[in-house]
Amino acid sequence: MNIIWHGHSCFEITGKDGTIVFDPYQANSVPGLNSLKLKANLVLCSHEHDDHNARNCVEVAPKDFKVTCIETYHDHHQGSHRGKNTIYIVDFEDLKVVHMGDIGCMMDDVSKLKNCDVLMIPIGGYYTIDTKEALKYIERIQPRIVIPMHYCSHEFGYDVLSTNEGFIQKSSNIVYVDDYLEVHKETKGQTIVFKKPRN
Repeated sequence: MNIIWHGHSCFEITGKDGTIVFDPYQANSVPGLNSLKLKANLVLCSHEHDDHNARNCVEVAPKDFKVTCIETYHDHHQGSHRGKNTIYIVDFEDLKVVHMGDIGCMMDDVSKLKNCDVLMIPIGGYYTIDTKEALKYIERIQPRIVIPMHYCSHEFGYDVLSTNEGFIQKSSNIVYVDDYLEVHKETKGQTIVFKKPRN
């Protein structure tokens, strides 16, 4: 399985099964990121905010995949501030991939997420959980590969979000990649930091 990061919370996973895009963003919705023009077999959007719901930017040739949805909240107030959020669990090439979307709450039950191969998790705070909460999730879920998302950098992102620096300092087995990652069953446990988005 190949993972391409397009910035913010947008990822593209590809392989012999096809292509899935998570949380594409609308043009001009994320400062510093250009508009997207992608092709996929499935688009999964965690919620209906412009920086996560650009289905119109993805040309879709539909295929069936095994996807499990978990409804959560975008805030600590049962969705009263920012609405609901969907976590997606995808079985892709015998790998379990979890995209946490813009989760903003701490779940009591994470049993369906446990021991996933890849966990994509927000760390920037303000709109979502922050680094401290993300690390708590990681400790409970025990993913093999962790990919932080939804943070601010010097080149792009919302100023109100934290950078990934604090998360990196508190994480182990850091591996830096450009905008692309190849994952197999044999890939060792690691925390992936993408150096730049493919944008």
